[in-house]
Amino acid sequence: MDPVKRNILEVALAEFANYGLEGSRIESIAAGTHTSKRMIYYHFGSKEGLYAAVLEFAYRIVREDHVEPHDDLPPLQALARFAGYAFDNFSKYPDFIRLSLQENLQGARFLRQSPSIVEMNRATLTVVQDIVQRGQTDGSIRQDIEPMNVYINFIGLCHYHISARHNYQVLFDYDSSAPANSQSRRASIIDAIVRYVRT
Repeated sequence: MDPVKRNILEVALAEFANYGLEGSRIESIAAGTHTSKRMIYYHFGSKEGLYAAVLEFAYRIVREDHVEPHDDLPPLQALARFAGYAFDNFSKYPDFIRLSLQENLQGARFLRQSPSIVEMNRATLTVVQDIVQRGQTDGSIRQDIEPMNVYINFIGLCHYHISARHNYQVLFDYDSSAPANSQSRRASIIDAIVRYVRT
């Protein structure tokens, strides 16, 4: 990707994640980049065009370090590994979580206009479906497990420590981003998912 465009997208991601589409200002984004407001409009056309590009960018970068589980891994290990990747990548890109929450509050208005984002996420669900099917075939995963529930469970668990971080700091003096807490949370999520599906 063009480094100028990536720089704009990275700065805009933080702005949109914190303030949403309506509350964000192109002037603030330009001030944080190595370019100008005019160049932002040149590359993206409008604030809405920039937001749509940022949304797709965010969904892509959260998968940059993603490695698909190998088919030769036993299903429970493959699922544990997959959930661990989700936790690690969400933790690496907390602005992705905040942006996705902003988009959800707006009724997924821009997600509806992005077939590529829909395709990315359905591909992730397909991986979970394949793991569950393999586990049901070899007897390691319960027959009554629905892959969509597995997917929702580990995605939800893997982003909650980010979306609720500030509340937990105030209420319990608990910093989920502290390395020891983060690793403990990661292990707990993987254990919960494996126990949920295991026969």
